[in-house]
Amino acid sequence: MSFTLVERANSRSYSLVPTPGESAITIQYLMTWNSGSTQPTENAILVAAGTPPSRISSTVYSGNAYLKTMVIREVSIEPIRERQNAWTVTHRASTRNGTPTDNSVGQYCTCTRATVLRSTAMYRKDAALPANGTVVFASGADIAGTKVDTNGKPKVYDVPQQLVTIETQYDRTLPQGSPAAEPDWATYTSYVGNRNSAAFLGFPIGTLLYQGFQTAPEDNYYRMSHTFLYDAWYHLDQIPAPNPTGEPVLVAGVTIGGIPILQVDKVVFLQRYDTLSAFSGILAAADLTALTSPKPLAIP
Repeated sequence: MSFTLVERANSRSYSLVPTPGESAITIQYLMTWNSGSTQPTENAILVAAGTPPSRISSTVYSGNAYLKTMVIREVSIEPIRERQNAWTVTHRASTRNGTPTDNSVGQYCTCTRATVLRSTAMYRKDAALPANGTVVFASGADIAGTKVDTNGKPKVYDVPQQLVTIETQYDRTLPQGSPAAEPDWATYTSYVGNRNSAAFLGFPIGTLLYQGFQTAPEDNYYRMSHTFLYDAWYHLDQIPAPNPTGEPVLVAGVTIGGIPILQVDKVVFLQRYDTLSAFSGILAAADLTALTSPKPLAIP
C-alpha cells in the first residue's frame, strides 16, 4: 500500500522579494493511491502529502543553493473528482535568505538613526575632551576650561547624542550532522557597556556605546536588533573635587553684578564606560558591506 507523488509539468511559480521579505515557490503535484480497492485513511493522506514545516523535495532544488533554503510553509490537498483516489497537492515554500544570485543572509543589514540629548552637569565650558574619552578618575588633573558654575551649582548642558539601531537576520536552521550553535549571545552580552576601540560606522573611537540587542523569531529566523549610542562628550561626566563632607571645594570666582561668587576649585572627568572593544564580534564584514554598498546601483 503506497502513495505516488509526481510533480506536474511546468507547475512551479515563483515570487521574489528583497530580503528580509518572504520569497516563495509554489509546486503542484499529482498524488495517487496505489492499492486497489483498499481505501487510504485521512491521516495517511495528510502524511503522504507532506507536513509543514519541512524542506522541499531534492528533485526540486537539485543542487541549487538558493532553493535549498526553501521551507514548506503550507500544503493544500484537493481531491480530483473525476478520478478515484487522486489528489492535487500544492506546496508553498518560502525563504528569507537573499536572492537566487546571492543567498548570503549577511547581505541583509539596515541602520536607523535618531538624535537625542543627554542632560548633564557642566562646571566647565569648552573643557578639552581627553583622547578617545579615556581618563583616570581622581588623577588630580583639572580639566581646565571656563568656570560656569555659581556657588558650586553647575549649568545644565545638553550633550548631542545619536541612537543607532542596526537590524540583521540570523538563520536558526540547524544543519544535519553537527548542528550550529545559536547566535553568540554571550559575546553580544559581553559587549554591553563597551565603547568602540576603532572607528565604527563613521563614529570616532570611544564615542559609540553598545547598549545591547533584541531578537524575535520569524519562521526559522531571528530578526536581530543591535542598539548603539553615540555621545559627543565620549560619554564623560564632569565631577567636582569634593571636600571631606562630599561637597564641592569652592574658591573665589567671578563677580556678578558686583557680588562675588564662589566657584568649584577642581573638576575632573568621569568615564563610566572604561572598556574599549572592537565591534566585529557583533557585525560581520558582510553586514557592514550591506550598509556601505546598498543595491541596486543608480543608472547613470
